[in-house]
Amino acid sequence: MIDTDLQESKWVVELRNDSQTAFAELFNRYKKKLYYFALSYLNDSAEAEEVVQSVFVRLWENRSTLDETMSIKNFIYKSTVNACYNFLKKKAVRNRYLENELVAFNEAENRSYDEIFYKDLKRQIDNIISSLPSQQQQIFQLSRFEGLSHADIADKLNLSIRTVENQIYRALKVIKDNLKVEYFFWFCFLFF
Repeated sequence: MIDTDLQESKWVVELRNDSQTAFAELFNRYKKKLYYFALSYLNDSAEAEEVVQSVFVRLWENRSTLDETMSIKNFIYKSTVNACYNFLKKKAVRNRYLENELVAFNEAENRSYDEIFYKDLKRQIDNIISSLPSQQQQIFQLSRFEGLSHADIADKLNLSIRTVENQIYRALKVIKDNLKVEYFFWFCFLFF
């Protein structure tokens, strides 16, 4: 135990004096242990390797501030724990950001799809309605787009209620026969 403490103190002194040999000895002694230690926190080998590398990079970068009386082993393990926690925090923030971006993207994509769908539906309905005979077209538009009752349409156009009902029925049949099945559902939903 004392030999280990002396060896650690020697490494700290040598690191403070920019010894790459001491750094390599320290790295070779602890890299696997720290890797498995980090892996127990992160459950990802690439992330564990990244954390261990970052711990040793920071150790080398801050070698001039090391205290000769400290335990280098405790220092690098504590640094590894902190690096794992920081990594997990950053990962959680990144995941929340990505989830929010994905939700926003899906909402925008759905809005775009809905807009295209409804424009296409309207275009198809307008084309079918414009192909109807003029009286049938007028009766249908008064009923579905202006919301007039059958009796109001009959009075306005000087027709019988039965004729109005018949023309609306025929217009709906033409629309149903000519509209794609998936569009007809939405047509019924919007206009009934």
